[in-house]
Amino acid sequence: MEKTFNEYLTEYLDYLKITKNYSFHTVQSYETDLLQFGEYIFKTETTAGKDSGFTGKKINFDTLELNFLKSFIAELSDPSSYGKKYSRKSVSRKISVLKSFYKFLAGKKYILKNTAALLIFPKTSKKLPSFLSQREMSELLSHKHITEISILDKAVIELFYSTGIRLSELIGLKLSSINFKNKTLKVFGKGSKERIVPFGKNAAEAVNNYLKIREICNTGNLEYLFLNKNGKKLYPVQVNRIIRKNLSLVTDLKKKSPHVLRHTFATHLLDNGADIRAVKDLLGHESLSTTQIYTHLTPEKLKKVYKQSHPRA
Repeated sequence: MEKTFNEYLTEYLDYLKITKNYSFHTVQSYETDLLQFGEYIFKTETTAGKDSGFTGKKINFDTLELNFLKSFIAELSDPSSYGKKYSRKSVSRKISVLKSFYKFLAGKKYILKNTAALLIFPKTSKKLPSFLSQREMSELLSHKHITEISILDKAVIELFYSTGIRLSELIGLKLSSINFKNKTLKVFGKGSKERIVPFGKNAAEAVNNYLKIREICNTGNLEYLFLNKNGKKLYPVQVNRIIRKNLSLVTDLKKKSPHVLRHTFATHLLDNGADIRAVKDLLGHESLSTTQIYTHLTPEKLKKVYKQSHPRA
């Protein structure tokens, strides 16, 4: 029995939210991509055009051949179709969403064949992550902070560098998340997956110094660790501003974001001999292949290997 596009979509999104425990933003992203696919179906297969009511029309996904799916992917690379040319990374994401959606339909036996499983991802060039050198990081963390806001800055930077946590994970930290005795953080990552991450003595000292001045804020929301001057948990834009301002003191990197400190954390660990599987767990990655982007060799590491290995070094 055929259903409307909207019925399939609603059921799939509920599956992502309830069964897969995906975040609101991830589900919203999947919905946007699939609505774009739905528009293409009805624009191509019917005379409806970009009718806002297309989601209410019944559809049989088994009638969509592989070439049809390929034509949708090809159109994403045509600037005349959507007013812009999607990057290979964006196209890969949309293919991934289609594969996930079709896998769900097949699992529910709404389709007889999973055509999307045959789609191939475009080749993408792997960019090395932006990170600070150990010298730059030492210079940044040795900077003398004397004002209250600088104490917050230092605590945020130290914790980012000491743990490699994501921006969303940092602003979601609660006082109950931190264990000073064991020097560990309880972090809720993507998909609300919990992990325990250790932190060092410098981060512990910086956070303790921040806690001494934290009550100066209007602590109307006591449960969160990091608060703004209004006693609310920090907004992402506030944290980005803190990182951008401080990284500008020590580096000319074009990108200056919390993720740069996450990249720096992973790179420095691996440069100093950490096992990649341990780094994977610390970062909260599901797949080891995601962590492998950090296996690049820094100039410092190359020099060290050269000196240790070359007979004429």
